[in-house]
Amino acid sequence: MFNALPSVVQLDISILFTALAWGLGFYLADRRAYVFASLSIGCIVCLAGYTVASLNTPAWAVVPSLIPLDLLLSWYVLRKPRKIAVAYVSTWCIYLVFHIGLSAFFRYDSLIPSWKLHA
Repeated sequence: MFNALPSVVQLDISILFTALAWGLGFYLADRRAYVFASLSIGCIVCLAGYTVASLNTPAWAVVPSLIPLDLLLSWYVLRKPRKIAVAYVSTWCIYLVFHIGLSAFFRYDSLIPSWKLHA
């Protein structure tokens, strides 16, 4: 259903859910709402992933290429290694739940393009 939408709209949906995952991850780590930081990280990470994917890299290489960027941006927000670790792990868990849910209910695989969960 969502995969039939234009690529710009798919990118916006990915940014929204990435920002939501980061916001929830930051909240679990620091008990504060980082709205602007979460939206910024969602935009930067999704646009970087889109750029890496557009360079014809293998699909499996897109997500690992973003890990240093994720850690750098989360360091900029939290500045404490323990909080960064908690935020990073919880963000990825939330992100995977979003990906599985969106893929199962809406057949949308753009959150993690290399991990297609439906036929």
